[in-house]
This record gives sequence, structure tokens and C-alpha cells, in this order.
Amino acid sequence: MHVPLDVMLVAKIGLSVAIAAGAGLALVLALLGADSGAGYGRVIGAYGFARQNLNPAMLVFGLGMTGFAGIAAWLFSLYASFRIAGPLYRISRNLELQIERGPIAPRPIRKTDRLQREWKAFEDSVATLSLHYAEMRQALNQVDNLVHADAADAAALRQAVKRLKNAEQHVRL
Repeated sequence: MHVPLDVMLVAKIGLSVAIAAGAGLALVLALLGADSGAGYGRVIGAYGFARQNLNPAMLVFGLGMTGFAGIAAWLFSLYASFRIAGPLYRISRNLELQIERGPIAPRPIRKTDRLQREWKAFEDSVATLSLHYAEMRQALNQVDNLVHADAADAAALRQAVKRLKNAEQHVRL
């Protein structure tokens, strides 16, 4: 079973936050109970100190972990959105260039980007369109040559016009 890269990244971020939370909790508890030396008086004093400071310490630690988790989630979202927004931008820019300059080779997207299947379909469409334009140009040149020739062969001219009409039909579909 293949696990997508994004799922693995979310799992790693979640595990990192959980480890940081556990380590932070252990640190807070260790700091609050660090003064529990020998003797009954010291143990009672450490217990009172821990009880008095546990709520504020846990509140500060909880807010810090919430901020850390929020920033980690925001950074992951930013990373993931660039893996979708980048290809969408590249495809739209390639379409603009196709409209402005005619059929040209599209600029590729990154191998790590999402929308690879859509990119492949776009590349196939551009290749099909380029072949169609080449067929149209060839048929037009053949018609033009036959029209300007002194001894125009009517059958050849009809055949060239038929090729041109067939190519034009593909545009309508």
C-alpha cells in the first residue's frame, strides 16, 4: 500500500508535536518537583509549591504547545497549497502562452507537485493540438499550391479541400 507523501508529512508533524508535548509535560513536572529533598518538611514544602504553581505552568505550557501546533499546521498547509497552486498557476500560464503564441512546448511542473495526472492530460492536449495545427497548415499549403498552379488538378484540389474540411471538423468537436 502506497502512502502519499502529504499523509506521511502530517504523521511526522503530529508525532513531533506529541513528542514535544510529552517532553514539555515531563519537564514542567520535573521542575515543579525538583526541590523534594529528604525530610518530611521539604517534601510537604515541595508538594505545596507544585500544587500552587502547577496550574499556571500547565496553562503556559498548553498555550505554547497550541501555538506550536498551530504554526506547524499553518506551515504544512502552506507547503501543501503550493503543491496545488503551483501547478494550477503553471497550467494557466501555459494556456496564456498557447493563446498568445500558438502551439508551443509547455513549461513543466515539478515532479513533487500534485495534479500530475491533470498535467499529463494537459500535455497530451497540447501535443494533439500541435498535430492538428500541423495538419491544418499542410492542408492549407496543399490547397494554396493547387490553386496557384497553372494546371490545377480538380481531383487533387477536391482531395485537399476535403482534408481541410476534416481538419476543420476536429476544431468544432
